[in-house]
Amino acid sequence: MGNEPMTIAMIMGKMMGGGVESVIMNYYKHIDHSKVQFDFIIDKDSTIVPEKEIAELGGYIYQVAPYQQLREYDRDLTTLFKTNNYKIVHSQINTLSIFPLRIAKKCGIPIRIAHNHSTGAPKEWRKNWIKDALRPLSTIYPTHYMSPTFDTGKWLFGKKKSEQNLIVLKDAIDIKKFEYNTAQRISMRKKLGISSENFVIGNIGRMVWQKNQKYVLTLFNKIIQRIPEAKLLIVGEGPLKTDLLNLAKNLDLANKIVFVPYVE
Repeated sequence: MGNEPMTIAMIMGKMMGGGVESVIMNYYKHIDHSKVQFDFIIDKDSTIVPEKEIAELGGYIYQVAPYQQLREYDRDLTTLFKTNNYKIVHSQINTLSIFPLRIAKKCGIPIRIAHNHSTGAPKEWRKNWIKDALRPLSTIYPTHYMSPTFDTGKWLFGKKKSEQNLIVLKDAIDIKKFEYNTAQRISMRKKLGISSENFVIGNIGRMVWQKNQKYVLTLFNKIIQRIPEAKLLIVGEGPLKTDLLNLAKNLDLANKIVFVPYVE
């Protein structure tokens, strides 16, 4: 029993192949699995889940009702927490962490970590209203606070809590994935219909205001005035995709931009 790894219940919410999930997976791939394991607790309506990779690393995936279905969510998490007897719950879902961490406290889990990855979103009044309503409650249930920067932590947990107890955990990046590879360059350009003569600028990320792809497009519009053979490669999905497609059309850049959906 003493040789078994410590298991952390990792609350992921709805997995859609986003940046937070990528960061958590980067950590997971590089930790010592003989000492620490993750149980990934995800919403049933998740769309992109690295099931094979998690299984190969010894992890487990548990599906629960989304938090919007509060009664079912409470039932599913309560059953899971009590059955697996977790000692640590680490919630990655920002302001929404109050929902799983409330249940974790009710179940007597001693270590409850709230991890914030974002702040308010300009022009997203509905999301901001919900976030503003939940922010005052964000310090009730956690025993520990975590964020990738001090400012991100301060936004959710407040200045005093952040100065006293915040753990700043920088986002993990597997740099080997981004090493230059000539064969991959040739293959990918051919697949995407991009000539070897094209100067390519890449942007990877979910299509939301935080990633600022609208600015990328307006900047690219100036770049092609100097480098006419330039191409812009945007990889990702998100709620602003239609807006970006329309902006590309309005800027007469449709034939200069390649939109690529999420890829493994």
